[in-house]
Amino acid sequence: MASGVGVADECMQVFDEVKMGHKWLYIIYRISDDHRNIIVDEKAGHDKTYYDFVTKMKMAEAQKQCRYAVFDVRFLHNDVPQEKLAFFLWSPDCATTKQKILYTTSLKAFKTKMQGIHAEIQCTDDSDLTMSNILERCCNRYT
Repeated sequence: MASGVGVADECMQVFDEVKMGHKWLYIIYRISDDHRNIIVDEKAGHDKTYYDFVTKMKMAEAQKQCRYAVFDVRFLHNDVPQEKLAFFLWSPDCATTKQKILYTTSLKAFKTKMQGIHAEIQCTDDSDLTMSNILERCCNRYT
């Protein structure tokens, strides 16, 4: 990666589990404390909700940290059930400059490994995390 941050094998394993089998509702990734690898911070099953996901993002914000995430977005389009994978870069305004630079410079190489992402969503505040914003981004390819 451009930043020198690698990707732990588990990151791609759990991504494949959500991509191929929709096993997880969301996966949250973070850069390890030693800044050497992107690791899985949390994975959540379908017993969780989008609200739970947002709460986890807000917890990172409270620590002035960024996160990556993949969310399995489910919605109806013209009465047809859809499932699309959304990739998030959560970079809250209050995150440290070091965090923002590290996550931004590692983004492209990490996301490139994730084939099958439908929408990329860069979030800096609560309005970017609203479900209406997420659905709009996921439905853009239908209009």
